[in-house]
Amino acid sequence: MLLNLPTTINSTMTLDSHDKLMETLLQEYKILTEYERLQSEDLSGIYVTPSYGNPFLWFGVIFVRSGMYKDGVFRFTITLPSRFPNDSTTPVLVFQSDVFHPLINPNNGVLDLSDAFPKWQPGDNHIWQMLKFLQYVLQNPEEHTFQSDQLPNNEALELLMENRSEFVARVEQCVEESQQKLYDLPSDPDRYYICFDRFNPDVHGPVLESMKKNEPTEVTTPPSSGLSWVRKGLYQPLSK
Repeated sequence: MLLNLPTTINSTMTLDSHDKLMETLLQEYKILTEYERLQSEDLSGIYVTPSYGNPFLWFGVIFVRSGMYKDGVFRFTITLPSRFPNDSTTPVLVFQSDVFHPLINPNNGVLDLSDAFPKWQPGDNHIWQMLKFLQYVLQNPEEHTFQSDQLPNNEALELLMENRSEFVARVEQCVEESQQKLYDLPSDPDRYYICFDRFNPDVHGPVLESMKKNEPTEVTTPPSSGLSWVRKGLYQPLSK
């Protein structure tokens, strides 16, 4: 019996490892399904991609096209809880630059999602709904009814309600700062980090002309460099 004991242990360990691997693969498949779901939604001006090395970390950028924050280009990350999507913990959305807003913590950039998601409901709540909420509160902050008594930025709420001109001035400042940081690279590089190149007529010009004519074009740039650009003064990707 002593001779058979190691074999029994090894078999158990192999089964446990196999089960763990299958559980991990299933979870990653569900995360990929969640990502594909948001691609089918109307999220105009929002671009999101999971990290190359960590499926629980997503990179995002929002191009605000209307409202007080118009022309703002705000980078953010989304961190999924460890048991996502079977987890009642709400994912965390963090801005990478200062955004003056009642729902955004000025110290750490975290967006307060409690108004929209008092409790995250697995199966019913999805990342695309978070992004819709993000889009709404940046385009229409004055129309949003703030539910919480303890907002992350009470100063922003007071100015929004009582001193609109000062609030707009603070917003314009963070919009300008976001534009200046558009081309910044991350301190910890990731293959899937969303990067933008300055418009280069030699590289992007043929692609732009092809898009105007709705014709296919041969891509001559390396795949890693991408084909996204932002023309100065417009702050819209692939802008004409």
